[in-house]
Amino acid sequence: MTLTPSKTTPSAVFAVAMSEAPAGVSAVTSRWTSVPGGVVDGGEIVLLATKPSLWRPVLDSSAWLVTCVLLAATLLVSGKTLPGLSATTTAQVILLIGIVRLAVAVVHWITKWHLLTNRRIIDVHGVRAPQIRSCLLIHVRNTYLRISPVEKLLTLGTVLFVTDEPEHRPHLWQSVPYAEEVHAKIRRAIENALDQHGV
Repeated sequence: MTLTPSKTTPSAVFAVAMSEAPAGVSAVTSRWTSVPGGVVDGGEIVLLATKPSLWRPVLDSSAWLVTCVLLAATLLVSGKTLPGLSATTTAQVILLIGIVRLAVAVVHWITKWHLLTNRRIIDVHGVRAPQIRSCLLIHVRNTYLRISPVEKLLTLGTVLFVTDEPEHRPHLWQSVPYAEEVHAKIRRAIENALDQHGV
């Protein structure tokens, strides 16, 4: 269950649109936009399933996009070109590099999910096959909500998990929507798990 405000959200509009789409298109889209099966164990209750905002691929690719635009503009003004290409074509090739980088980031975004259950936090990613990283809630020592200036402008936030598993990469939920609500829900789940285990 994803945290959403009472008003209609873009995700809700998308869900309605997909329900009215042709069966073939819906089947393909659902395979790319839903949580892979087998992620949650039996008896586990999913409290939250979310993913980074669609702004995340843009933010990840911003340096590439800006660099490619500036380089293309510079080459057009200076008249310098790649061998055998016109100035316009050279600029288009450079812009295409930035677009390809953005497309790669979007593909990675599509397959990325963050799940909160009554037992674990779970990160799912991977284009060809789902890669799953998880941590028991009772092993989470602390959480921090970080909001960069850009994320504040976009009403997003990043949740950082500090665990007692130093040998593993830290869990980081980047640029999630409604970050304060998500963080509060995570804190409550951790407290409930600790109470159940008497920690």
